[in-house]
Order: sequence, then structure tokens, then C-alpha cells
Amino acid sequence: MQGTNQGTLQSGSRVEAATPGTSVGMAELMYRTLKWPVIGLLITGATHFLLEAIWPDLRNTFVPPVLAPILLAYGAWVGYRAIGAGGTYLHAIVAAAILGILPILLDVIGFGQILGRGTQAGVLAGVFGFAVIVFGSLIGAGFALSGREASTT
Repeated sequence: MQGTNQGTLQSGSRVEAATPGTSVGMAELMYRTLKWPVIGLLITGATHFLLEAIWPDLRNTFVPPVLAPILLAYGAWVGYRAIGAGGTYLHAIVAAAILGILPILLDVIGFGQILGRGTQAGVLAGVFGFAVIVFGSLIGAGFALSGREASTT
């Protein structure tokens, strides 16, 4: 649909219009935005946790700067998705903040307490992960909005 301001939102086998003026409830918007990124991040986090539980030496490889590109991609996905689902830039930031809670929980409880890295290290890594997801959301939402503006002019 080049040249129009109407996008499409795939939902199972049906397609729904996601035009900028469409009123979508906040809960529905967050559900549409976060469903698959949350599922994907849970699977990614569980895989990371299991790998480190099996091979503790991976602790030195799975450090925040190495994981940052993955979290940045999840943030970009959420930001882009929030705009595609009919949200605004602020909705994208809120959705990213919600998704960003997962790395905090995983790092504090999973890696910090269960795998023995320590709570302080877990909090620091979790806050870093939260920030990177929010940064990615700013990128993804900005990208989606800039495309929308270009197609309406």
C-alpha cells in the first residue's frame, strides 16, 4: 500500500487495518505489541540460562556487551510493532519498559541468585538490559514513524 497512510496488521489468518487514527484500547495495543517479543525473549533467556547452567564457563562469554545487540533487536521489534499496531512513540517506550522487566528478573533471580553471580551483578546487568531494550524501541518506533510520514507526503 505504497502512498497511503494505511498499514496492515497480521493477526493469525485475518488482516486488520492499523491506520494512524484508529482507536485501539491500551490493553489490546500492548497485547498486539508484546505477544511475540515476550515469547521470543523468554525462549532466548531460557536458552541462555540453560547453556550457562550446563557450561558455567560461558559466564565469561555471555556478558552484557555481547548480549546487547540481541536486546537492541528485541527493543527495535517492540518499537516498530507498537507503531504498526496503531500506537504512538510513547506507547512504544511503555511497551519496551514492560519488556525490559524480563532481563531484570532473569539477571537478578536466574543468574544472580540461582547461578550464584550475586544480586549486585544481576541488578547491574538487568538494568543495562532494560536500557538497551528501551534504546532499541526508540530506534524501531522512530523508523516506523519516519516511514509512515514519508508515505503520507
